[in-house]
Amino acid sequence: MEKTDLIEVKIQNEALYTLKVLGKDTDGLFEEIANLTESGKGKFQQAPVVLEIENKYFQVNELAVLIEILTQNNMVAIGIRSPVQELIDFAKFAGLAVLDKAVIPSKEPEETKPSKQEKPIPHREYRLPKITEDEVASAQQVFAKNSDLVLLSAVKADGEVIAHGSISAYKVVQGKVFAGIDGDEKATIFINEFEAQLISIAGIYKRFDVVPAKLQSHSVMIDLKDGKLRFQIIR
Repeated sequence: MEKTDLIEVKIQNEALYTLKVLGKDTDGLFEEIANLTESGKGKFQQAPVVLEIENKYFQVNELAVLIEILTQNNMVAIGIRSPVQELIDFAKFAGLAVLDKAVIPSKEPEETKPSKQEKPIPHREYRLPKITEDEVASAQQVFAKNSDLVLLSAVKADGEVIAHGSISAYKVVQGKVFAGIDGDEKATIFINEFEAQLISIAGIYKRFDVVPAKLQSHSVMIDLKDGKLRFQIIR
């Protein structure tokens, strides 16, 4: 135990679960985690979870979806173990603890591209878009499963919007935007007033510590061209 005038640090023995992720199928992960929490009869309610991901082809967008799946099932991701630098970078950005330091160096830490060795993901038929009228607050997540996402209010800093399809935001976006999370490279993102912290399409992402002046407060359309994010200023 360590103690100062203002704080006291104790070693606790509460249960800490490690969730070793063996596959990349987000739909399958959603079903299996839901079954796990249901069969656990409250055992995993608000349980702290460390994610262990060894698959070097696991992508940032899949990690974002996995964190959302845990949240929807009342589990709390608190840390990560992984040899993949992109996942470590994103985990730090998302506020997770990094429990391993050994990582595979990344050639492009700001923009990543799915490996050509991966099997192509089949085309997904999307439902009618999910429309969100409420503001997305800081630390809040909005997830459009198997559909596009339309945002009619602002997305605050550290808020996250995630969709299997495209995303259109008609107010200011200050948070993080993940489109085409199942690898749909045809997904697009439209932001009426660009102030975003992170943009991702089909696992290819760019983080903004400072928004460039040429994008800031402009209407911007983002898509993929030749495997890279393309930012087009509308006005």
